[in-house]
Amino acid sequence: MAVKVLSIDLGATNGKIYEVELKDRLTVKEIKRFRTEGTFLPGKDREHFVWNLPGFYEEIKGVLEASDAQSVGVDTWGVDFALLDENGRLVSLPYHYRDVRTKGVMKKAFEVVPKDEIFQRTGIQFMEINTLYQLYSMVLSNDPFLKTAKHLLMIPDVFNFWLSGEMVSEYTIASTSQCYSVPDGEWAYDLLEKLSIPTEIFPKVVPPGTVLGKCRVKKGINVIATACHDTASAVVAVPLEGEGIYISSGTWFLVGTELEEPLLTEEAMERNFTNEGGYGKIRFLKNATGMWLLEECNRIWKKDYSEIIESVRNVPGFQAFLDPDREEFLHPGNMPERIRNYLERTGQKILERIGEISRLIFESLAFNCRWIVEQIKELTGRRYEKIHIVGGAVKNDLLMGFIADATGKIVVAGPVDATPIGNALVQFIAMGEIKDLDEAREVVRKSFELKIFEPKNPELWSEKYEEWRRYKEMRV
Repeated sequence: MAVKVLSIDLGATNGKIYEVELKDRLTVKEIKRFRTEGTFLPGKDREHFVWNLPGFYEEIKGVLEASDAQSVGVDTWGVDFALLDENGRLVSLPYHYRDVRTKGVMKKAFEVVPKDEIFQRTGIQFMEINTLYQLYSMVLSNDPFLKTAKHLLMIPDVFNFWLSGEMVSEYTIASTSQCYSVPDGEWAYDLLEKLSIPTEIFPKVVPPGTVLGKCRVKKGINVIATACHDTASAVVAVPLEGEGIYISSGTWFLVGTELEEPLLTEEAMERNFTNEGGYGKIRFLKNATGMWLLEECNRIWKKDYSEIIESVRNVPGFQAFLDPDREEFLHPGNMPERIRNYLERTGQKILERIGEISRLIFESLAFNCRWIVEQIKELTGRRYEKIHIVGGAVKNDLLMGFIADATGKIVVAGPVDATPIGNALVQFIAMGEIKDLDEAREVVRKSFELKIFEPKNPELWSEKYEEWRRYKEMRV
């Protein structure tokens, strides 16, 4: 008998709701898509970049009311959170991680708690967008919302609360905050206290696969705290066999491998790797800029994605190089202009055409993947023969080929919808329909077609990689 679940996957640009059915194999059907981009709201001194969570909830409710699924699970991006009052009401719309309020805050935090102490306590990489620095920015600005708040919930936890009435935080999403100690398995209360962040607002943490209760929107549907961080769900659906490298591709590229225990060496900290919670594993990875650069460019260009890909094929390669992780590319704005300014500042050829800028982005993403893969190999002492790539970018055959060439490794691409698939797999395990993670990945392998990309010109790409690295290391 077929079992059906709802996977709700909220990303930084789109929300998607899928029906995932398990019979002999998985079938995935997208039934709703809506925009989830942040909203700029005017304030007294500046605009504030926030998330319209109530609007997203209305979209979800409409689907749930018409659904005959047995359960529902929600996953979202990491680091962002909402503050609630004693009655469970939103204190304010949650801030977007790309809001400028955290600029310079991370360095101020290091003045109170040394960087190495934060890493040893949490195991998490350093990004100014992390929950820890968002909260500390509120402490520094004496934000009244933080004083009013009685509860803090990460973004998927908010939806789990609205749907089930249970106010808890799921492990994989809590681990992204840098407020949670992955090595110790609890909130890092001592760290939070040193930064004057109120500790009483942090909820109980539950493991992925926890059944929270019946849905308040539609009777008969179980609400399951799946692997609530979208990357954690995506990694569940990576069809790994033994050790391997994965890239979860979307607005961000999450490049990593699975470990049994956190890797907390000084070298891992200096290279800014993270040890995020996974489904029964540690996700040892590095956050890198992904398709964000192209998405922001296309807010200006307004072109069809297939048209952009075709334009890339018609321009020569390696005309210029850029580091996609530079801070100047982090925030929303006129990205083509920022890229041209960067090229001018670094003395490179100024690229004007859409195809040229897009190819520059794709090549730079591929080089950045190689840079991270080489570091993973050095830090773990393991050899990796294949790279598994899941998520939206796998539809871009050109980019998949670029990554194979840049890394010199076989790329296994698919499934595209890894995040909702992994979300569903955790629900199926919780319901007893699938035994464990190994069986879940076997189900993925027999359910979806995977594309193989072998390196075609690794020598040329290796030569150009050394040139790209000079710009990666350049301080301008």
